[in-house]
Amino acid sequence: MRGAASKVVDDASDDAAEDSDNTDGEKAAANEDNKDDVLNVVGEETAVPVFIDVANVKNAPNSAFLAKSNDSGIPNLIYPLNVHHREGVGRMVEEWELAANKETRRIMMRDATKAIASKIVDATNCCDSSVSDSEKGAARVLVTGKRGVGKTAALAGIVASARVSGHIVVYLPDGDRLRRHGFYIEPCNHRKGLYNLPMIAQEFCEQLLTSHGDDINKMTASEETMKEFLTNDQIKKVVKKANDDEEESEVEMPLTLDKLLNVGSESSSLSSGCYLSVISTLMNQTEKPFTIVADEFNCYYDHGHYFHMDYDEDVKKAIPLNKISIFKPFMDAMGLYPTIAGNDISRDDAVDASQAMMKWGSVVAAVSESKAVRRTFTKSLTESANAQSENPVNVVEVRRFSNVEVQHILYNFEITGIGRLRFDRGTTTLNPEEVEYLRMVSGGTGQHLMDACMIP
Repeated sequence: MRGAASKVVDDASDDAAEDSDNTDGEKAAANEDNKDDVLNVVGEETAVPVFIDVANVKNAPNSAFLAKSNDSGIPNLIYPLNVHHREGVGRMVEEWELAANKETRRIMMRDATKAIASKIVDATNCCDSSVSDSEKGAARVLVTGKRGVGKTAALAGIVASARVSGHIVVYLPDGDRLRRHGFYIEPCNHRKGLYNLPMIAQEFCEQLLTSHGDDINKMTASEETMKEFLTNDQIKKVVKKANDDEEESEVEMPLTLDKLLNVGSESSSLSSGCYLSVISTLMNQTEKPFTIVADEFNCYYDHGHYFHMDYDEDVKKAIPLNKISIFKPFMDAMGLYPTIAGNDISRDDAVDASQAMMKWGSVVAAVSESKAVRRTFTKSLTESANAQSENPVNVVEVRRFSNVEVQHILYNFEITGIGRLRFDRGTTTLNPEEVEYLRMVSGGTGQHLMDACMIP
């Protein structure tokens, strides 16, 4: 992941360097004047921030889909991140929409991004092509930080780098929507005590098939795996539906993962079982690294919005999200169970994290400070991660922008044409007092910094 990601970053950095050659001398002088700002607390010089352009990746993955952008101009490399019709996804997408340059979609690769990637690489050995199965591992990472500091952007950078590096990535960018807008819920007859969200499962099947269908069309789900999540009658229906698109003689057991996802995306009654069969297969294979990235992860620990009389006859108690089948695999893998009053997520019926983790890959989850979640839940979740000892969870905090990061963000705003910097010609970015003023009024957060640059 580190090798391929560095190539992507280098390509994007070359483009940015060409755009700013005419101000290199002035920027160098400004950096020299602010030398103290480029030093961290231990007296070491911080790395100069670089940008990854997720819309112009020269080393794009094999998937033709991931090399394109959607109708809203959002690169498919970070699919399914999008401006949802009900919920937003932070300000990163808004920045791209406001930019005059519509040919570039840049994400700043910060120290936090590097820290997340290094945790994944160190644990999985995914950069070594000759690594043996015994050397392949898995990592758990929890990303924290104040509101607006760039957690969503950091996750998007990890998703893009992982996909370019050949990882199969399940990306869940909108945890708040998923915990509330599942349309309807029903008991899982095959697995007592669990519940299905058929419509969300259909959505998940379609997303994974669209983004990684070419990567999984040679992988198969064993009949034993399918029996864990589907009844015998359901398995017969899956095979029958797979036969609708293929000659009967061409469809054999075990089914390939792309066929399972295709059936799941078309049938709400089979979607949960098909999706979970695919996820279980990916979690237990060592052919390709498998990465799960979940944003707004603390939303899954807040009070639920799904009710069913099978769980509570009075239909007053919400079903905990780790009892919903499609959320259970990655919640079990993270293995976080805060011990705070009011939290309904418990270890009951949970698979131990050491057994629930994938054999080769990682789970990266980030909390959100902008959603309606009790602060005590979020704090307790972080404390639970820090308390893990046997199977440690790597906690990475995304901090406010440093002075040098503010400078580079402003350079990027000027290059891509955002707000009043569009016709600024360096008046703001080369004025140390103006840069310091913008850093001060924004508090070092990306959302407020962009707002400050929009005001004349």
